[in-house]
Amino acid sequence: MTQADNKQIVAKAMQDLAAGDSRAFYEAMAEDVVWRPMVGGVWSAVHHGRERARDDLFAPLRRQYASVYTNTATNIFAEGDVVVVEARGAVTLKSGKAYNNRYCFVIEMADGKMREVREYLDSALAEAVLEPLTS
Repeated sequence: MTQADNKQIVAKAMQDLAAGDSRAFYEAMAEDVVWRPMVGGVWSAVHHGRERARDDLFAPLRRQYASVYTNTATNIFAEGDVVVVEARGAVTLKSGKAYNNRYCFVIEMADGKMREVREYLDSALAEAVLEPLTS
């Protein structure tokens, strides 16, 4: 895949995620993806595999949401097999609190799939607003 192909795959996934549809993002991940939060504390667990990321990270988060989660890319850059996305997430939690975090995803692509996602976020905000993860 070319640099332009990689950027297009991620851009489409982010476009759908901005509309509240996470399917394209999930499907763009390789089955053996490594999801690596680049933070400390309770959010530092590395998730190996698409199903583990879904079951151990995304599903427990979704259980806390009262509204549809969106994540909107503000910038997407590509260089070779790496795509970098700056984005803003937004959701209302069942607690009534807003969880509006900013992210930077550094995504390593291979064969048209996300092989590793390094996620940078405001972990202090996540710890202050979200319940700790349980699968």
